[in-house]
Amino acid sequence: MRNFYPSVNVAMLGNYFKTAVRNLVKNKLFATINIFALALGMSISLIFIAALVFVFRHDNFHPNKDRIYRVITHVKDNQENPSYASAPVGLAQLLKNDVTGLEQVVRINGSLNANVVRGSNKIPVYGYYADPEFLSMFNFPLAQGDHSTALVKPNSIVLTKATALKIFGTKDPLGEMITMEPSGELMVTGVFEDVPINSHLNFEAIVSYATLISERGSAFVEREENWTRFVNSYVYFLVAENTTTEGIEQYLDRVASEKYKQQGFKTLFALQSLDAIVPGPALYNSIGPSWDYLSLTLVGFLMMIILVPACANYVTLAISQSLRRMKEIGVRKVMGGMKKQIFMQFVTETTITMLLALVLSYIFFELMRGEAIAYIGDASTVDLSPTPLTYLGFIVFAIFVGLVAGVVPALYFAKIAPLTALKGKEAATGKRGGFPLRKFVITTQFILSLGFIMAVVIVLSQYHYSTNYNLGFEQQNVLDVELQHTDPQLLKNEFGKLASVQMISMSSYPVGTGFNQGYVKKVDNPALSAGKLDSLETFSISIDENFISLMKLELLRGNNFSDNHLANTRFIIANEEFAKTLSPEDPSGAMDQFMKLSDGREVRIGGIVRNFNFDNLRSPIRSFYFEYNPKDFNFANIKIQSEYFATDKRMEAAWKKVNANDPFLAQLLSDEIGNTYKFYFEVIKLWSFLGLMAITVSCLGLLGTVVFTIRTRVKEISLRKVMGASSESLVMLLSKDFVILMVIASVITVPAVWFILGTMLSHMQHYSVEIGCFEIAISIFIMLVLGLATIFSQTWKAANMNPVDNLRVE
Repeated sequence: MRNFYPSVNVAMLGNYFKTAVRNLVKNKLFATINIFALALGMSISLIFIAALVFVFRHDNFHPNKDRIYRVITHVKDNQENPSYASAPVGLAQLLKNDVTGLEQVVRINGSLNANVVRGSNKIPVYGYYADPEFLSMFNFPLAQGDHSTALVKPNSIVLTKATALKIFGTKDPLGEMITMEPSGELMVTGVFEDVPINSHLNFEAIVSYATLISERGSAFVEREENWTRFVNSYVYFLVAENTTTEGIEQYLDRVASEKYKQQGFKTLFALQSLDAIVPGPALYNSIGPSWDYLSLTLVGFLMMIILVPACANYVTLAISQSLRRMKEIGVRKVMGGMKKQIFMQFVTETTITMLLALVLSYIFFELMRGEAIAYIGDASTVDLSPTPLTYLGFIVFAIFVGLVAGVVPALYFAKIAPLTALKGKEAATGKRGGFPLRKFVITTQFILSLGFIMAVVIVLSQYHYSTNYNLGFEQQNVLDVELQHTDPQLLKNEFGKLASVQMISMSSYPVGTGFNQGYVKKVDNPALSAGKLDSLETFSISIDENFISLMKLELLRGNNFSDNHLANTRFIIANEEFAKTLSPEDPSGAMDQFMKLSDGREVRIGGIVRNFNFDNLRSPIRSFYFEYNPKDFNFANIKIQSEYFATDKRMEAAWKKVNANDPFLAQLLSDEIGNTYKFYFEVIKLWSFLGLMAITVSCLGLLGTVVFTIRTRVKEISLRKVMGASSESLVMLLSKDFVILMVIASVITVPAVWFILGTMLSHMQHYSVEIGCFEIAISIFIMLVLGLATIFSQTWKAANMNPVDNLRVE
C-alpha cells in the first residue's frame, strides 16, 4: 500500500510556507480572529505547561532521592477514610530499633511557627523541629556551620540566609543568641543556603528536635496519645543501597495491627518515595506545598475547556473559509496535485497560524503569570518563570496543537474529488446550510459560556447566603483580642474601665472559627449509641462564665458556669446534638450523665445549650460541648458599643498597661467569620476569568461565523433588499439560526449546571443555597446580551448595505 504521507523536501516546504503566508495575508480578518482566539486558549495552556515543568522538578536536587522514603498513614474509619502525610512520632524510634537496612531515620515536627524577638522587633519565622540527620539525609547545604553538629544539642537553630539577614542584618549570625517564643533562648549554629523553591520541604529555620523534647518533656515521644494524634509529625528514612522496602512494609503492618487493635478504627502505614511526593496523591496534613494528581488533572481539564473550543473555532472557520478556495483545489488536483500535497498545504497553514498564536499567547502568559502564582500559592513556593525546557514545551505544544487542529480540514480537502471541488463550495458542503460542525461548535461554545456565567452567579449567591446566615450566636460588635500569655483577669480589669466596653469573656477560640477535637466515653456505660460505638467524637471550646451571655447563646437546661471556678471544672455544657446522641428519646435525659474526656477527666453534663454553628457552614452541627479550663484561654471576647470602637486608641493604651511587650492583636468576630468564606472569592475569581476567556473565544468564533455567513449570502441579501425587504426583516433572517442555537444551548446547559452545581455545593457546604429562577434568568440574560450584540453588530451592518454595489459585482 502506498504511503499517504511520504517525506517532503525543503523546496516543497518552502512553497507550502509561501502559499500559507499568502493566504493568511489575503484573509486578514479571519486570520486575526483565529490567531487571537487561539492565543487566548493557548495562554491557559502555557500556564499549565510552566506549572508542570516546575512540579516535576521537585526534590530533584537530593543526591539520594531514590532511597529516601516517608511514612504516610491511612485511617479506615468507615466514614471519610482519610490519608495523612504525617505519622506517629513513636514510629521513628521503632524503625531505628527493629528494622535493619535503614541508614538514617529522621523525625520532623512541622509546628514551628513563632516570633523571633530581636530588640523591640518581633520577626515571624516558620519551619520545623528536626533530628540532626536531617542535614545529611537531605541536600540543604550550609553556608556556615557544621552539618554533623548543628542540630545535636537542645536550643540550637539553623537559619536560612534570607532569614538570618532579616534578623541580624549584615552581622555574622553564627554563635549568636536569639529569643524565640515559646522556646526561649536559642543559639544559631548554622546558616543554610536559601532553600530551593522546588522543594516540598519549605522552611525559614530548623530547630533541633532535642529542643522540642526539652520543652514537652522526655516522655513526649513515648506517649500513647501520639499514636492517635500525630498532626505535624513526620517520619522520613534513608534505606541502604540495594535494599528493598518489602520487609519495612511488613514491619509497619505488624506495628499498625498491634497499636490500633483496641481502637474503633483501623490504621495502615505505607511508604511514599521522595519523588512520589510532588506530584503525588492528595494527603491531609501535608508538609510544605501540596501538588496532587487530582489538582493537576482539574487544572488540565480547565485548560482543555478553553483550548478545545478555540481549536474547534479554527477548524470550522478554516473549512468555511477554504470552501471559497474549492475551485483552486480542484484545479490543483486536475493538474496532478496529490492528496499528500493538499494535506501538507493545510497542515502548514495551521502550524504557521499556531506559531503566530503562540507569540501572542506568550504575551498573555506573561501578563497572567503573576496572578496565576498568587492564585496557586505565593512567590516563595511557586516559580512559573520560563526555562529552556519550558520554552521547548511551549513550541512542541503549539506544533502539536497545530497538527491536531490542521488534520481535520486537511483530510477534508485532501480527499475531496476533483470534479466536486470544481463545482464549487455548495457541492462540497452538500447543502446551502453550511458545514454541520460549525453549528455544533457554536452550540458547544454557548453551553460553556452559559455554564461559566451560571457558575459565577450561583457561587456569588452562595457567598451572600453564607455571610448572612444566622449562625445562632452574636456576631456584631464583638472584638476578639489575642491574649498572648496576658493574665485574663488583668485584662478584664483594665478593659472593663473603658466606656466603649460592655462585657468581656474568655475563650480558647473565637466561636465559629476554631475548636478542639477529641473523643469522650460515658463513665457508667462505655458503649454509646446502642452499643455501636466505644467512643463519641466531639468538639469543644473552653470558655468562662460570661461567654454564653455575651454571645447570646440560649441555655435550654441546667446551669451556666459561675464564679466558683472549682465547681466549673467538674461539669460541661453540651449542645442539643450531643444530648440527642446520648439520649435519643429525650435529650434532657443527658443531663447529669458522667463523661470521660480525652485527657482522662471525668465530668458531668450540667447544661444543654441550643444548637449553633460552632464550625463553618461546610459541616453540619455535630456533638459539641463547652468546658471551663482557664489554662486554655487564648482570646478575650469583648462586646463593644459599635464596631467603630474596634480601632479606639484607648484600647491599645489599655493593652500596653497589661502587656507592654506584645502588639495589640484584635479582630472583629464578624470579619473572622467572613474570612472563613474567602475561598468563595477565589472560586469566583477563577471561574470569572475562565468564563471571560470562554465567552471571548465563543464570541470570536461566533463573529467569524456570522461574517462568513453574511459574505456567502451577499447576493441573496441584496436581491431581498431590491424586492422590498426591510432592514429589520433581514436582521431577523440572518440572526434566527444563531438565536436558535443559543436557545438549544440554554435548554441543555440549565438543567446540567443546575444538577452539577447543586450537587457540588451540597458536598462543599452542608448549608448551601437553593439554585432558583433568579440565578438562571440572570445568567441566560447575560449570555443573550453578549451573543446578540455580537450577531446584530454584523447582521445590522449587512442589512443596511447598498444592494447596487453587490449586484454590480455579481
